[in-house]
Amino acid sequence: MERAFKSCRLDALSLKNSFIKTATFEGMYDDGLPNQKLLNHFVALAKGDVALSTISYGAVSPEGRTFKYQMYIHDESVQKLSEIAREVHTAGGKISIQLTHCGFFSKNTEIKKPLAPSRVFNAYGFLSGLAFSKSMSSEDMKKIKDDFANAALKLKNAGFDAVEIHMGHGYLLSQFLSPWSNKRKDQYGGSIANRARFPLEVFKNVKEKVGEDFPVLVKLNLSDGFKNGFTLEDCKYVASLLEKNACSAIVLSGGFTSKTPFYLMRGAIPLKGMIKNGSSFGEKITMALFGPLIIKKYPFKPNFFLDQAKEIRKTVGLPLVYLGGVDSKEGIEEILDAGFDFIAIGRPLIHDPNFLIKLERNEITRSGCTRCNECVVEMDRSGVRCVI
Repeated sequence: MERAFKSCRLDALSLKNSFIKTATFEGMYDDGLPNQKLLNHFVALAKGDVALSTISYGAVSPEGRTFKYQMYIHDESVQKLSEIAREVHTAGGKISIQLTHCGFFSKNTEIKKPLAPSRVFNAYGFLSGLAFSKSMSSEDMKKIKDDFANAALKLKNAGFDAVEIHMGHGYLLSQFLSPWSNKRKDQYGGSIANRARFPLEVFKNVKEKVGEDFPVLVKLNLSDGFKNGFTLEDCKYVASLLEKNACSAIVLSGGFTSKTPFYLMRGAIPLKGMIKNGSSFGEKITMALFGPLIIKKYPFKPNFFLDQAKEIRKTVGLPLVYLGGVDSKEGIEEILDAGFDFIAIGRPLIHDPNFLIKLERNEITRSGCTRCNECVVEMDRSGVRCVI
């Protein structure tokens, strides 16, 4: 266990230990701008000995938001984010941010038609009048590549220590990678080599913009979690591509938000709270009637992605971040023994930002998180928190 708490490096970045707070949507924004709660949240994680904390879902453009009041990267939000970076550094931690674009998964009524690799039905935005996506043109692709790169540079200049490009969970770059959502007939669709082309172009554009020494991580699905989606074999191919192009580390994850949202979460489905959080009467009724049928439950077990993740460890030599069901000393030892370089944690740190300190001091051996997933409901209320 001691080896997890030794200092290490991510490219040129020095980290106090191997633990990363994974990006989990915080919901701590006022009209799309980070608020004091978000600052306090990340300062608490830094004081809790998290080496690198990741702010979730930084949309790279206004069109990249899943809903109207979500944060996107622009001068006003970056000013607030720079304050968070300074305070996290003062508290002894390092800070990263997840850069992403929602693609078709949007109910942001400020856009006429969400962009996607192909024209697909958008169940998430249907009741908001965004029933179908627009297949992206070459001009759309160039703009989004530039949006990712420009956002990354703004954040580097604002004092961030790293960025994470989101290629998972059914957002835009994941939509390109998945054969379920990518039906293109050009060089960006069909084989995994073609489906990976645009996400890789985004990655290379970001790397060129921020320079070699600035860490750029990628969050990548091990699997979408359903038939005819992105597979473990696809993940091996993309991971190898990222290694060849000097990716700093891959955060291995899974699931497709619009189809298998709890493939990543595991545990209980807080349906009552999700219904209450519906943004319209129609959405609440739809969730009440069809939620139990369409939201699949996945039982929780410790280190639930480990068997799949080991296959990627066999395939590539670049740093890998293990994510999924980390909640005990025993589980952390198992991950380290399997050869993973970093360990990403979500819900145990939401439950207790001092989780790592208590583990290191032998005050506890396991997290008190019950995997009730009520924290998911709280994201859309006043901000993510543990209800117990």
